Amino acid sequence: MSDYEYVTLHDSAVTNTNPNSNVNVLVDMGGPPICENMTDAQFRVKVLTLRDEAVKVIAQRLQELSTWQPAARERVGTWFGTSDETTRTALTNGLVALTSVMKILSAKNFIRPSPERDRALGCMPNTKNLAGEVAHVCAPDTATHTIAIDPGFCVLPDRSAGTLASKQLTLVHECTHFIDTFGSLDYKNTYGQFLGRRLAKDEPGMALKNADNIAWYVLCTD
Repeated sequence: MSDYEYVTLHDSAVTNTNPNSNVNVLVDMGGPPICENMTDAQFRVKVLTLRDEAVKVIAQRLQELSTWQPAARERVGTWFGTSDETTRTALTNGLVALTSVMKILSAKNFIRPSPERDRALGCMPNTKNLAGEVAHVCAPDTATHTIAIDPGFCVLPDRSAGTLASKQLTLVHECTHFIDTFGSLDYKNTYGQFLGRRLAKDEPGMALKNADNIAWYVLCTD
């Protein structure tokens, strides 16, 4: 496979863009817990509760896109630089798909990071710049929607407040990467509210494909 077939994912891996490269991955249920600060049973309850809450917020955003009141248009403009019909349609379609994927997540979708599993899913693990990584996925993995959880995820707040990232924001962020949702990317220097808002002003086309912009659009309470 040639280099042009790969795209960067969350500054941690690159994955083949061919959806036919998907394979099933056997999840190792042994070994240490995914998060050292909780049991796997507690982890499952937490992430699926946060998932359920996020799905409800996504439904609210879809309702806003449907009624298309001034406040909804302003929110879209803040995170994507424009509130035209093309953006509205892209968000509606993407959020409907995102909802479908997030609803089917279960305990088996969450695993400890493993280069071997990344390769099995079609990713090429990257060992550089991993200090800030909290989770990653392989975008073409529409068969299993596996989400690898790094230790940094475990110490994040459960929900975002103000400009803080969170477990919930990370779940939405990672699920937008799957090519059957938004197929989003992680552009360089675009993480967080400040840089996301700046990207929306400077590069609206990129903002609509940037995972953090989509996640903050969904969950930001400011």
